[in-house]
Amino acid sequence: MVRRVVARATPWLLLVAPLVLLFLFLLLPYLLTFYYSVTGATIGHLSNVPLVGSANFQAVLTSRNPPFPGVLFVTAAFTVGTLVGSLVLGTVLALALYTVPAGRRSALLAVYLIPWVIAGVVIGYTWKLMYDPEIGLANTLLEAVGVSPVSWLSDRATSIAALVVANVWAGYGIVLLVISAALANVPPNLILAGQVDGAPVARIVRRIILPAIRPAVLLAALVALVGGLNTFDLIYAMTKGGPLYQTETMALEMYRLTALKGSIGQGAAVTVILFTISLLLAVIYVVLWRREARKWT
Repeated sequence: MVRRVVARATPWLLLVAPLVLLFLFLLLPYLLTFYYSVTGATIGHLSNVPLVGSANFQAVLTSRNPPFPGVLFVTAAFTVGTLVGSLVLGTVLALALYTVPAGRRSALLAVYLIPWVIAGVVIGYTWKLMYDPEIGLANTLLEAVGVSPVSWLSDRATSIAALVVANVWAGYGIVLLVISAALANVPPNLILAGQVDGAPVARIVRRIILPAIRPAVLLAALVALVGGLNTFDLIYAMTKGGPLYQTETMALEMYRLTALKGSIGQGAAVTVILFTISLLLAVIYVVLWRREARKWT
């Protein structure tokens, strides 16, 4: 009887430690964030704080410095740019590596993944130097082809484009890994059949390979999307949200309100909005995944 009780209780006992850690480091911070978002908490006043309802959300949404619609636009433009760029670059490199012999493929994959393992702050400062109007490599290349130098980080349009390029370079590695793993599971017979039929390479990729790895593409897209949405360190290192909040994203807005302004409540409100957007994107992804899953069965 005792052995039976112990045998039934053992799996639950083994789950206690992971569940406690999950609660402390994942669920509890979210709960505290939701709580502080409806309070008047500040950095120097975190206990016995008054409830203010939706005042923090109203303050964030109606802010004029910077305007929240502008922050939302920059976040969306940066995220979409990161998604498209990372997905295209990672997929193209994975397809190119797929044609390389296995021995060389591993070495090249390790080289291509170097940007992904470098800290975002380091990448940010490196690309900031590359975009420097006086000594930067970007303008040096433009001058070599007869194009006038560009002040990359002084205008909203060029700043967002510069940030997207830097973030794509930093984050395409995860897409490369996911797509490469999916390509390894594509049945060679399908590709061989296309080659026997005389189909060109582009048609084989479009009609055979891409449909076969569609689930992996969806997963890579989700990872790139969430990564772009939550990028902070690279943008902070390159522009700090400037000039004049022209590259301020929701992640930087959260930091500015919390660490610089000292308003824990408003910073938490931005976090809740960002969390809601991420949750909606995750729900859309699950719906698309289930729709794809029906095609596989």
